[in-house]
Amino acid sequence: MVKPCENEECGKPFIAKRRDTRFCSASCRARAHTLKSRREYLLARAGVAAGVEVVVPTTPATPATARLERRVRGLEAAIEGARVEAVRGLGELASELRVGRNQAAEAVAELSARVDTEVAAQARRARSAATEGRRRDQRLREVEAQLLRVTTLLGALEQRLVAVEQAVAVATARLGGPRR
Repeated sequence: MVKPCENEECGKPFIAKRRDTRFCSASCRARAHTLKSRREYLLARAGVAAGVEVVVPTTPATPATARLERRVRGLEAAIEGARVEAVRGLGELASELRVGRNQAAEAVAELSARVDTEVAAQARRARSAATEGRRRDQRLREVEAQLLRVTTLLGALEQRLVAVEQAVAVATARLGGPRR
């Protein structure tokens, strides 16, 4: 239940844990008590100094006083009604704020989960692409090594072929055959 603090210096609304809670904190309660005691002391002292005893009338002395008291009671009732309405409005506002805060927290959690999921998926794709790139690089190195071996073999075969042609030419020349 949201109530205003009854310390006249504070007056801020707070969430009361019990129905009879009047102050927002222990320090506000102590401060209100100090102010009340000081006010009573000063009133009593002023009354003694002036030789006047402060007495609260129990019955109206005149019709004008009765009208004033009725007006004061009406104003007190209106003020109390406005206070109750304000406290009720503050309570509703607090509950709406809680609902809004909870909805915002849920939205943030959902977005965070989506972002985490997307980041994880991108990381998996990046790892997969890196693995595929490493495989292709390895395969390319293997193909290059085979190409080098084939080139080396072809070079050796070409040298042998040249040697065989020279040997054929020498043999043909010795045998007296036609020259090419």
